[in-house]
Amino acid sequence: MLTAALAVVFILCTGVLAGVLIAVERAIVPMLLQLPRQTWSEVHRALDPGFDPLMPTVNKVALAAGLGLSFLAPGVAAKTAFAVALAGVVGVALVSELRNVRMNRRIDEWAAAGEIPDDWRTLRDRWARANRRRTASALLAFCVALCGCWLAWV
Repeated sequence: MLTAALAVVFILCTGVLAGVLIAVERAIVPMLLQLPRQTWSEVHRALDPGFDPLMPTVNKVALAAGLGLSFLAPGVAAKTAFAVALAGVVGVALVSELRNVRMNRRIDEWAAAGEIPDDWRTLRDRWARANRRRTASALLAFCVALCGCWLAWV
């Protein structure tokens, strides 16, 4: 019963992570890449409160559920699949915290200082690349989590 509940939570959380990040990648990033300097900074900063603290919370719940499944799932194959999916969730967390969140803070500092540097496009492009990495990691986590469920209960 606990294992099945963890699997439901894990699938839900990895699905939300993948779905939101795919939407950001396909809709928000292309829009941001077309904006001029000041508008880009304002829109980027306005989006952040909509994602934080929701997405980090979803990620933490996924981490906990994935860790539990890595030990409690029936069978070695299912445990392995959940462990690989968990690694994908860890990838999302690491890229988010070490890349995207740090860049978001830098953008906030620019706004506080009232000046966006001339090389702002470099940071914008690095943020977009990091977002692609965490999107791929989230999609991997979701797909492998589904495989883990199939291996455990089919």
